Amino acid sequence: MGQPSDLPGHREFTGRRAFTGQVAVVTGAAAGIGLATAHAFAARGAAVVCLDRDPAGLADVAAQLRQAGAEALTIEVDLADPAAITDAADRAADWRGRVDALAHVAGVNLYAHAADVTVADWDRVLNTNLRAPFLLTQALLPALLPARAAVVAVSSVAGTQGWPYLSAYSAAKGGLTVLMRSLAVEYGPQGLRCNVVCPGSVATRMATSGPPLPGADPSILKRGLGLTGRRARPDEVADAICFLASAEASFISGAVLPVDGGAFA
Repeated sequence: MGQPSDLPGHREFTGRRAFTGQVAVVTGAAAGIGLATAHAFAARGAAVVCLDRDPAGLADVAAQLRQAGAEALTIEVDLADPAAITDAADRAADWRGRVDALAHVAGVNLYAHAADVTVADWDRVLNTNLRAPFLLTQALLPALLPARAAVVAVSSVAGTQGWPYLSAYSAAKGGLTVLMRSLAVEYGPQGLRCNVVCPGSVATRMATSGPPLPGADPSILKRGLGLTGRRARPDEVADAICFLASAEASFISGAVLPVDGGAFA
């Protein structure tokens, strides 16, 4: 068998230069995994379009990225509003005339007994976690396809197996996983790659805030910690997102990558 340099299509490892000259769009970029992902793309040379509904958080991340020498565009958007998603997609695509990577990171959680979930609760979680990624990907397809781009969505281990107290969240994340695989199959022949990362418990404000749930089994938290006994850092998830979006993962599409410290195992 030949050396790696003899193989068809071999290229040198690009590592931290993986996105030089490219544009990455990140939702939920003002905090948590989204913020870490915006920084991770910028550190790898990308110009980053940061989407979030928090104007103060967007101003902070833009200042941080620009101070680090990266180009950044911020777009305030409510991902529960389809018209706002279309407008944000148009602005993102027009900024540099291309989109090479799209990371669906924004999400909302609902920790509740299934009997207490209201229709409004259900719609809020499903609209943000599932409908919005579909609509944003759909709106950006005219920019993604010519670039033979990569889409990476943040799902969850709760979207791959039974998980109590997260009925709406689990349903949305499970749907998001299958959505990305469906898009990978449909648009793969045109060069679009779509993949999913499935974190366990991550040390973000969303994961660690909120009142205790009466009657909840405390052992559920330990399931999310996997085999490591700790939560993931946001940058550990961001690194996985950037890998799947990069040319280093050029033969990976329709994949579901656990980033959970062994929780899925």
